[in-house]
Amino acid sequence: MFALAGDTPMGIEIWLISLGVVAIAGFTRGFSGFGSGLILAPALSLLFNPQLAVATILLIDMTAGAGIVPGAVQKTKWRQVLPLALSAIVMVPVGAHFLALLNPTLLRRIIGGLILGFVLLLLSGKSRYTDPHLALTSGVGALSGFLTGLAGIGGPPIVLYQMSSSNLAAANRANFIVFFALIQLIALGSYWASGLMSVAVGSLFIRFLPAFFLGQMLGQLCFKRVDETLFRRFVMGLLLTVAVLALVA
Repeated sequence: MFALAGDTPMGIEIWLISLGVVAIAGFTRGFSGFGSGLILAPALSLLFNPQLAVATILLIDMTAGAGIVPGAVQKTKWRQVLPLALSAIVMVPVGAHFLALLNPTLLRRIIGGLILGFVLLLLSGKSRYTDPHLALTSGVGALSGFLTGLAGIGGPPIVLYQMSSSNLAAANRANFIVFFALIQLIALGSYWASGLMSVAVGSLFIRFLPAFFLGQMLGQLCFKRVDETLFRRFVMGLLLTVAVLALVA
């Protein structure tokens, strides 16, 4: 049996499932530059207190992403990322405030519906753009920032927005990595101010980090051998799966 500070002991089967989920999330992050929070938030929220899970996810994502940020900076399209990041930063504390107050199960299902809607919109082919207006860019960034603060899953708006562009996979991946590195710093401060950081969060973080790193290394190796079509199919399949999981959980 295992126990977290302030929590009841957990069976070893729960920990094995959790470690498996974390490793898969790490693989996804290493492969695509995003998506770990999309997998971890609904899955770990079923096994642990949702607020505890979301705060832990943030620490894992920030730590694991630190090593790949320098390589992504050189490939980042800053004219696309900066407007998104500035609007997102404003909304992260708002999402964190609601995370501390509202029912996590209801929020997870609402977000699952949003993710599914975004995926269907992209698959319909009606969301492609060539030269997006600043208002649209700012709106997408603000929504992503809010969802990051709310449940650590701010990826769908940004991912679908970027995947609708004509960018190559490497450029999209770099944009994802740098964007989330910027807003996660703001999320960390917001979670701290809302009282969401605790000893239990630190304990869970330490136990999950090795599995995440292992998965991430495997994902990075696979990314070097993948083509554009497979990359896009992987992203769409991932988002559809997470949307359904979040709705039915």
